[in-house]
Amino acid sequence: MNTLFNLDGPVMTFLSKFCDLLIVSILWIIFSCPIITIGPATSALYHTVHKVIFQNEGYLLTTFWNSFKSNAKQGIILTLLTTFLILFAFVCFNFSKSMEFDSVLGLLYLVITAFVSFFTCILCTYGFPVLSRFYMKTIDIIKTSIALAVTRFGFTLLLIIIFLLCIVASHIAPVTMFLLPGCYAMAAERLIEPGFKKALDSLEKAKSIDEHKTDPNN
Repeated sequence: MNTLFNLDGPVMTFLSKFCDLLIVSILWIIFSCPIITIGPATSALYHTVHKVIFQNEGYLLTTFWNSFKSNAKQGIILTLLTTFLILFAFVCFNFSKSMEFDSVLGLLYLVITAFVSFFTCILCTYGFPVLSRFYMKTIDIIKTSIALAVTRFGFTLLLIIIFLLCIVASHIAPVTMFLLPGCYAMAAERLIEPGFKKALDSLEKAKSIDEHKTDPNN
């Protein structure tokens, strides 16, 4: 019994992780309130879950704030881009409805809506995690997000499904909003990080090959 409830025991570890999830979810809600800062807040959420909850590195509040601050500019740009794409998809869908879906233009607008919506999902799913983990130009973040989504298509669909389930759950029980952001970030971290590792391993391998080719002794 003493072993079960000591500081390193499974019960206390679970309660500690649960409190961390609750705190980081509330931080995400607070920092997302201006709407325009949802991007950097999401990047900070992912980075904090990865570093503090899974790797037990650093302090939760400090890690979240440092990540938010360092990714604020690019995060806001990605937020504005995502907002524009959502509005564009909404307008295209309304056009398709007004022209009837069985007309050529109606179908065209419907296809555009589906394409833009899927691209927006890719950007939301991968863009902010990529921003939190790597130093890249915004255009490179978008390219990397597309590459990850295409090469890991099954995981991409799973992430989108989990995201939609979180939205449904928050509507059914709004109180879950105080925990769902952290829970989604945990699921995303488990599914996305192997892709990051694979990409990094490929880059390291390509770099070593280039160095081997340029070495005059070889």
